[in-house]
Amino acid sequence: MKLPICLIDAQTNTLCRKCNQLLREGKISDIDIEISKILLDLSKTEREIKNIVFYSAIELDEVVLIITRHQDVPILSKNEVMDKINQFVHKDVRFLERTKDPKKLVESLIHPIPVLNVSTLYLPPFSDKEYKIEISKKHKNKLPIPEEVVVQTVTSVLETEAYIEYL
Repeated sequence: MKLPICLIDAQTNTLCRKCNQLLREGKISDIDIEISKILLDLSKTEREIKNIVFYSAIELDEVVLIITRHQDVPILSKNEVMDKINQFVHKDVRFLERTKDPKKLVESLIHPIPVLNVSTLYLPPFSDKEYKIEISKKHKNKLPIPEEVVVQTVTSVLETEAYIEYL
């Protein structure tokens, strides 16, 4: 099992010097720590959880995004696991595959809605960039999560501004 914090830290409820530093620098958050503890506890009864990789969690206004590998999503989305996580977060939980590819990220966020394109726009004068996410107009009211959550997630995960355009 790979977690954002040390396994011993998750077992003992105490952060080592390294993990404490990561917390202070904002590289991990309280939700990463809590979900790590939950997953470690569940791994005692759910054998397949011992092989998962949990990179991090992002807490947004209406949803908590758990970033993991693609093959770990079926394991983490089981009822027993979701119930334990929901007892802690009290929000909608979604899973994202860890990627730097903006189109793949958006596709995993709004699945099954198709993404037409994700373009990188370079803005003058300093060549800042932002992502333009293109979705068909016929799917505008069918997004599985609110548009602002999609934009907020892409901005947060890829550290670049984004917006959606309906074509």
